Amino acid sequence: MIPVVWLVGASGVGKTTVGWALQQRLARRGVTAAFVDADQLRNAAGADAGEPVFIAAGLRAVEPAFRAGGATAIVVSGIVDDEAMLRRMLPGYTREDVLVVHLRASGGALTDRIERRRWNVHLAAESVEYAARFDDRWADIRLETTGVSIDDLVAALVEPTERHLRTRPATPVPFVPSTAIAAPRTTIITGAGGAGLSTAGFLAFLQLAGAGEAVGYIDSHQVGFVGLTPRSRELAPLRAVNAAAVAREMADLGLPRVLITADPPTANELTSRLDGATVIWLDASPATLESRLRTRADGGGPPLAGDHRLGLDETELRESLEVAIAESHDIAARPDGCHLITTDDATADEVAQRITRVAPR
Repeated sequence: MIPVVWLVGASGVGKTTVGWALQQRLARRGVTAAFVDADQLRNAAGADAGEPVFIAAGLRAVEPAFRAGGATAIVVSGIVDDEAMLRRMLPGYTREDVLVVHLRASGGALTDRIERRRWNVHLAAESVEYAARFDDRWADIRLETTGVSIDDLVAALVEPTERHLRTRPATPVPFVPSTAIAAPRTTIITGAGGAGLSTAGFLAFLQLAGAGEAVGYIDSHQVGFVGLTPRSRELAPLRAVNAAAVAREMADLGLPRVLITADPPTANELTSRLDGATVIWLDASPATLESRLRTRADGGGPPLAGDHRLGLDETELRESLEVAIAESHDIAARPDGCHLITTDDATADEVAQRITRVAPR
């Protein structure tokens, strides 16, 4: 069992940003930590189980591989209303195993942050109302984030986090993979960096959900963050193990279809773990890749933990584009039998529609 640091608070307060930065700071200090955005485990529609059940199942699914990968802590970001909800999402943990950090901010700061990230802006008022009624007396640490830098917030958390890890060391237990047995009909969406995998994949999930389908969605990167270089190719097997385990948990909870976005190395690993998966390669010209990379660098698209393209300067963007173009031309990187979808001159919604037409029913 790995001790947990869980950042709670209203949407827009900075849970994911601070949690990711804390994981990276711990890694630089020699503490191998994993990071999970709990929101990434609840992308499910059409099942009877509620969001806390999916989050609990997802955390149970990824913990063994993180532990096998050397993690001695898991940093989690996600809304938790109270201790009772925390216990439902971490069954088997005692309250002492979890360091709960409440991040709070003024209503004006929350609204400004949500508007600046340009995603679910219509939920700003709901977030402000949630923050106003949140009772944080059960939290271990309370941090005001209004006007405070990410570096300062992380600096305030490093010492109590390391103290928590010293008092609650990881329990050495053998690797036990997920016990979920259901086999979902899986669609793996892959392609070169910058092709818009996460945006199109998530929109395809929303379209299928809107049509009444029972379906889940997993961004494989978001269930594979561990150590100092969590986006490295070397972690493709871990990302695949975790994505497959979460997909099976979703199937066990009543979702017969699951969409998974993955970089090419992870997609190839996934095909050996999910028999019969449909694989889609999103193809894009150099001009399209550049346009989408610039959009991501400018903050467009869904907010993602560890978004390594956010804020790229011109030199970094050109370097990222060169890598993406080389990847798009590497035919050997494409999984065998994949369906090709050309995304040039198509909006993200149109690409998502094409994905839903290929995805198995």
